[in-house]
Amino acid sequence: MGRKFPTGPIGQYFDQIANLKRFRDKQRKNFELLTEREIEVLTLLAEGYNNPRMAKELDISRNTVQNHRASIREKLNIKTQVEFVKFALAFDLIQF
Repeated sequence: MGRKFPTGPIGQYFDQIANLKRFRDKQRKNFELLTEREIEVLTLLAEGYNNPRMAKELDISRNTVQNHRASIREKLNIKTQVEFVKFALAFDLIQF
């Protein structure tokens, strides 16, 4: 028998955590393809940084940031900005 979460906001929170855990388990191999720098870029993207701000923060060019973003999108099959955040949450790069 599956575990039953409480109802209401607390139950919704537990459901979201469980969904992120399932997502993380399913996407682990793809996430492991990322380089350390790509993980840094993913984290900053999820925190709402734009390309110029990321370039300044990481001391790299805007073109390099764009290349990392494209590489992350390809490796993780990301199509929307929300998916960057979902990956970052699932892999504990940012806090809920």
